[in-house]
Amino acid sequence: MLLSVSLVLAQLATGLDQPVKNVVLIVSDGVRAREVFEGGERALMGRAGGVENEPGCVAKFFRPDAAARRELLMPFLWKTVAKEGQVFGLSRVGSPMKVSNRFRVSYPGYNELFTGWADPRIDSNGLGENPNVTVFEHLSREPGFEGAVQAFATWETFFRIFAVGRSKLDVRAGWNPPFANDPERTPGKDVIDAVHRTTTPLFGGNALDAMTYAALKESLKTKRPRVLFLGLGETDEWMHAGRYDLALEALQRADATIADLWHTMQAMDEYRGSTVFLITTDHGRGGLPWDWKHHGANVLGADDIWLAAIGPGVPALGVRRDTGLVTQAQVASTIAALLGHDWQAVNPKAAPPLPLQPSAALAAGAR
Repeated sequence: MLLSVSLVLAQLATGLDQPVKNVVLIVSDGVRAREVFEGGERALMGRAGGVENEPGCVAKFFRPDAAARRELLMPFLWKTVAKEGQVFGLSRVGSPMKVSNRFRVSYPGYNELFTGWADPRIDSNGLGENPNVTVFEHLSREPGFEGAVQAFATWETFFRIFAVGRSKLDVRAGWNPPFANDPERTPGKDVIDAVHRTTTPLFGGNALDAMTYAALKESLKTKRPRVLFLGLGETDEWMHAGRYDLALEALQRADATIADLWHTMQAMDEYRGSTVFLITTDHGRGGLPWDWKHHGANVLGADDIWLAAIGPGVPALGVRRDTGLVTQAQVASTIAALLGHDWQAVNPKAAPPLPLQPSAALAAGAR
């Protein structure tokens, strides 16, 4: 069957000649573009950032040169992803990236990421089950994706964001023992479930990143998802707690987690050379000395975000320049187009895919 005109345009917009087999979307919650592109902020590495050991924090995270600082903080992103793929979100070179929703908090951000549009009904983190069908839910019902869509996340709210009651997606989130309902037990699953049951919750409904990632790694021993979501939350939690030093620690460890997942999957036949990673955040946060802990509709800078991509069909363009504004809403269509699907044909409200090639703006404009 011939591809529809809209799908051809979607694939041109991403720069793909052929769809890839697998897509992994990774979100580290609430990470400012400032840290991604410039590394740790020296002004926050002391009392202003709630730092207990200023000399230690400075020694670990500060260097006079911004390029050195960002490589120190996120070595995998800058030494591998930026060299073999591309990074959006650096405004001063003409490639800003922003959220489209006006609320600038997590649930609206994840809805925008997963559905491709900013639904004004999704206005807080306290909403019930998401009324919108996400690209994950849609793909899970397409041929070749049955039972091959999974999500692992630290925040229990993802059960509502993915509308698990309706979508029946395989979501393991929060402090819930991730393998409690798995009929086949393994020593690894038993240990991970026990850790979830016995660890004192530090962030309420948001589990520790290491616990969630351990569950994902254990699951990969037997399951081979084609569409995978990993949601890490400690970067946002430590910022809210006013501990800039621990937020930097969490971001550095998140980068290491992403590196480990990349190398793990590249060592597996099902994923080697056929998997794209999309790495981003759900919202920004304040850029002033008194509002860096916060985000929301009235926080200046909380709409500024970033995205990195690596894998087949993602040309090695490094930090993107002169793309014009791209948005969080373009991620859903990008996921679909990478896998040979046209999300805008399913959801006409959705934004077009991200321009993964310089020439993609022309193709996207043809819509």
